Amino acid sequence: MIGAIAANTFRETVRDRVLYAILIFAALATLAGVVFGSLSADQDVRVLEDLGLFTITTFGGVIAIFLGTNLVFKEIDRRTIFLIVTKPINRWEFVTGKFFGLALCVFVTNFAMGLFFQLVIWFQTGNFNSALPMLGSLSLIYLELLLVIAIATFFSTFATPLMSMIFTCGLWLVGHLSFSFELLAALARKNDSIATEKLALFLQYVMPDLAKLTTVRGDMMDARYPSADLLGYVIAYILAYLVILLSLSTIIAERREFN
Repeated sequence: MIGAIAANTFRETVRDRVLYAILIFAALATLAGVVFGSLSADQDVRVLEDLGLFTITTFGGVIAIFLGTNLVFKEIDRRTIFLIVTKPINRWEFVTGKFFGLALCVFVTNFAMGLFFQLVIWFQTGNFNSALPMLGSLSLIYLELLLVIAIATFFSTFATPLMSMIFTCGLWLVGHLSFSFELLAALARKNDSIATEKLALFLQYVMPDLAKLTTVRGDMMDARYPSADLLGYVIAYILAYLVILLSLSTIIAERREFN
């Protein structure tokens, strides 16, 4: 049943015209990176790589947020949710199927943007020397986008699409600024503000730490491959968040009355 819901969700998302509009903007932004790269002395390829990965992450996140925050709302708006809940389908199967369907769509778009980006680099340099580090970086980007999808899915179970977008974008941004909580805790400790220090430490542990993921990705592009322990920790960390968020989404969906 999860496979059927995932396949149907995938078909719906790939038919969305907004998806193709976002991909076109992503392609134009990647090509713009060629222009910016040419303006930097002896660093054109590196600038192009950084801008390209930033473009893939940003537009991939936009796709995940836009489609993810409408996952449940569309079913309610079209009133198809009432037909679904009358069938022998568990709510956890519905939520999980929706998640995997969107995850497959984001995987396809992520692969397409990565392939286009690699072709642009090939036209610029005439080789594929960065293909292996690029593959590792794209894998970590996809891992991050899975977390964004899970966050969007969680908020979509109880909030409107607009509020879900705001909450998801905010949490995504905070995740990349997670190091600031550590700095805030140190500053509060210096000023003997125990309450602020505890709040900062609490937020540091609760909020997703995407800054570490970005650091590992940057090391890969610089040919400083992370240790197996660090890479395993980052992957396990994100997967744990996925399980927690999907579990919370299922609990909310189980308790919600669709009327």
